[in-house]
Amino acid sequence: MMSYKFISTIKFKEDLSKLDNSVVKTILKYIKKLELSDNPKAYGKELSGNMVGLYRFRINNYRIITKFENGKFTIEGLAAGHRRNIYNIYSKRLIK
Repeated sequence: MMSYKFISTIKFKEDLSKLDNSVVKTILKYIKKLELSDNPKAYGKELSGNMVGLYRFRINNYRIITKFENGKFTIEGLAAGHRRNIYNIYSKRLIK
């Protein structure tokens, strides 16, 4: 069984710091589930458009946007936030 390692970017950590503690706990618990999974991509959905190659994971009303490193068992956390604005927030980061 292969296990994955979740790596949080600085922006991902900043996003988490803006969320409620209970939400952060739920997200961190979900991340642990992804790390222990043989196929974490199965829990998420591949994104398209300007976010092609990235995956999103649903955690209640919140989403995390991630990138899988090819050939390595790592998941990079890029963004976290409420479903209503997470995609706009991340799209603006892509432009910068």
